[in-house]
Amino acid sequence: MFATTVTGSSGLALRAPNKRAKTFNGRGQGFVVSVSASSSGSEPRKSMVSGLRPFSEQRARGVVHPIQRAAVEDQPTSSAADKELINDALGPVIEEMTKARTRTDFVAETLLPTTNGNFRVRAYRHWVCSWGAGRVEGFPTEPLAIVYGDVNGLEKVPVRVHDACFTSEVLGSMKCDCAEQLQQSLDYIKENGPGIVVYLQQEGRGIGLANKIAAYSLQQQGLDTVDANRALDLPDDCREYTAVANMLKDMNVKSIQLMTNNPRKVQELGKLDVKIDGRITCLVEGNEHSSGYLQAKMDRMDHMMDHLQ
Repeated sequence: MFATTVTGSSGLALRAPNKRAKTFNGRGQGFVVSVSASSSGSEPRKSMVSGLRPFSEQRARGVVHPIQRAAVEDQPTSSAADKELINDALGPVIEEMTKARTRTDFVAETLLPTTNGNFRVRAYRHWVCSWGAGRVEGFPTEPLAIVYGDVNGLEKVPVRVHDACFTSEVLGSMKCDCAEQLQQSLDYIKENGPGIVVYLQQEGRGIGLANKIAAYSLQQQGLDTVDANRALDLPDDCREYTAVANMLKDMNVKSIQLMTNNPRKVQELGKLDVKIDGRITCLVEGNEHSSGYLQAKMDRMDHMMDHLQ
């Protein structure tokens, strides 16, 4: 099951799995990756493993997986060189494993009459890998494809990849532009369809609702959206989009026009072999509560929102 071993100066031996297994069934089956102390006289110690780049570098780039810090820093006696070696050696392997260790299952479809019109809603369950107890385990979310018209076999389909925002979409918060972007996207696919809004359960750019409220508390004290996350030792953005690629494939969508202002979203979907033929902007005017947030997204996360300049 194991293909390679990398050993560092303090005797850390890391074994990387091969790629024989191609599917993940969401019941805890999958690769086992271990780090053990191999120098003489030392005892093996339990650890999680991260294949991502060093936490400090990733955090600065805003793409740290939430489990990474525990994974790398769970090596209290290993040297910095060992940690660097582990990350550099297994980075590409873990990236490929992450793709292989996701699964998206279609559940059901219904016609849903709404105040915005009639949409077909397709429900899925999605598992994404997490390192725990030395094996890959599945934690399902339930993404939706909100579809207007027949997209089967089409190219250049307008697609909005939208992440849930309880605070704005349910509570009516004015601190962000999420609810307006969702409404804008539904209107767009109705008027320019066929089109799709993919709705993902990745609150707060992936950190979760409770952490998002904690970040809001720090923003209330003067930090912007990026610094608030970092003050809580959370990544700027840890959303993943394998569900989107799987859902588009399931619906036989050949290529899309992506409705986004976010360059990271374009890049991440491109890595998943989603063919993007164009980009459609989703611009929302700020208000007294959201203007600082929108400015931070443009200045610090490179969002393409020239209307704010």
